[in-house]
Order: sequence, then structure tokens, then C-alpha cells
Amino acid sequence: QEQITSHSSDSSFDSGTSSGGGWSQALLALTDSHIIWWETVPASPQQWSQPSRSLRLIQTRLVNHRSPIYQTEQYCICIRHGGEDGVSCHVIAFDSKSDQAAWATGVVATTLNAARRVKKWITQVGYKGRNCELTVDSDEGFSLKEAETGNIVFSKNFPELVNSSDDGARLLWLEFRQSGEEELDLGKNPKPLVFVIHTFLSAKIQQLTDSTRG
Repeated sequence: QEQITSHSSDSSFDSGTSSGGGWSQALLALTDSHIIWWETVPASPQQWSQPSRSLRLIQTRLVNHRSPIYQTEQYCICIRHGGEDGVSCHVIAFDSKSDQAAWATGVVATTLNAARRVKKWITQVGYKGRNCELTVDSDEGFSLKEAETGNIVFSKNFPELVNSSDDGARLLWLEFRQSGEEELDLGKNPKPLVFVIHTFLSAKIQQLTDSTRG
């Protein structure tokens, strides 16, 4: 079962709340890059290739849900997705606790693996009146260069990132140690990039944890 989705463009990373509109049956699938589902069982190859929804994993986050609209006897996971329209919330209910646990573990593990595989996100931005290209690399961190000259404006490692925020419309603020806050104009909703940054950070933390245990 999947709950009706709502959208939000609040400035906080966990913006967006799911509505209490009711539940609908869905067939889910988890690939190495997306979570996808169909509202009915596809009856043809064409229908299989056209799911009702498809969420790119590196733009998603699995979160806890605490709301009276969810029935306590249902085993649910809550997935937030940062897309061009802002943040959408998808609540998925399963038949058993074991199914819930398996899907939660699978979504988290596959998302982190997808981040390690993708490694890099590049987007055009405006910076202090200049046309620039921002690269977010899961290993190297943040690099901003001028689009015309290729000159590096700044380069920061992930540990230097102190905070990130956005206006839910087009502006993204990245605060770094020592140099302070940098304002970037993406010209579009920054939520996809915000979620990618957090996914890359989660993958790095998991990688460091695995290395420490090893």
C-alpha cells in the first residue's frame, strides 16, 4: 500500500509532509538506481517500462514517521524525495514486520551503493554574477569553476561543510569552515542537489564506519 503524496518546498532538508488522503495498492520494485512502482500489475512489456512513479535513489532519504494518521498496526516506511517540484513524501505499508525491515534495509543499502557508483553531480549555477559550474564529488567534495575560463573559484572538501540551506525555489547556501557562506543560484529548485549532497555525505560516513570496523 502506498499513501497519497504531497509536495513541499520548505527550506529545511526534511520538508514536506504526507497527507492523510488514504491508501492505494501498489507493486514495488527496487533497482540499483531507482525505486519504482505501478498502481496495477503491468500486463504488457510497454506497461512494465512505464511505472506510475520512479524515484532516483540518490535523491531520496528514508526517514522515521511519527504521525497519528498512520495506523499503528501497519508496518510502514517513509521515503522523502527531492525533485524539481520540491520534496515529496511517500509512505509505504507492508504486510509484515519482516517485509518492512527487509525493504528499509534494502533501500538504505542500495541508495548508499548508488551514491558510491554515481560519485559526481554537476550543475550550472550563478555565483556573484558569474556563470559557473558546480561539481559535487563524493570523494573530492565541492568545486566551483567559471564556465567560460575554467578557472577554479573555490574548492572545498566535505569535512569543511558546516551547513546547507535553500529557499525551495532556486537559491542554495553552503556554509564552509573559515570561508563562511556561499550563495549559489541554480535557476531551478535546489532540492535534488540538496538531497544528493546529503546522500553523498551518508555514503562517506558509512564508508568510514566500515573502514574503522575493518
